[in-house]
Amino acid sequence: MTSPNIFDKLEQDLTTQIQQLQAKQQELLEKKKHISSLREKVDEFLANAREIRKSVEFEPELLKFLQKELTKIFQPTLTSHASPKLPLNPIPPGHPADLETDKPTSVNLEKEAEVEEESFKVFRFVDAQGKNTSF
Repeated sequence: MTSPNIFDKLEQDLTTQIQQLQAKQQELLEKKKHISSLREKVDEFLANAREIRKSVEFEPELLKFLQKELTKIFQPTLTSHASPKLPLNPIPPGHPADLETDKPTSVNLEKEAEVEEESFKVFRFVDAQGKNTSF
């Protein structure tokens, strides 16, 4: 007697998933239309820019002015999508880790090499023939 309830539940779940997928499809179609219209605007802008470039090609002052103005226009949009920058000094002053950075460090390369060789021996893997091997 529980089987009709299971089928009803499955039907409801499938209906819900179909509705969600249709909504997502509609959203993607709208996004595609928006991107297409933006692409057309960019293509028009680039065509106009090429014409202007040909017109001012022999006027270095105008060319520099245009480059400067375009940099002003587009520079903020380029940096707005950049990854966030870390602070210049992520360790607060007076922190023990900050004090350690001032001390010169000496590295014993031979000792480091021995540690690396030992670490390779720890890792085992199975080769193509099915044999356990290690470095």
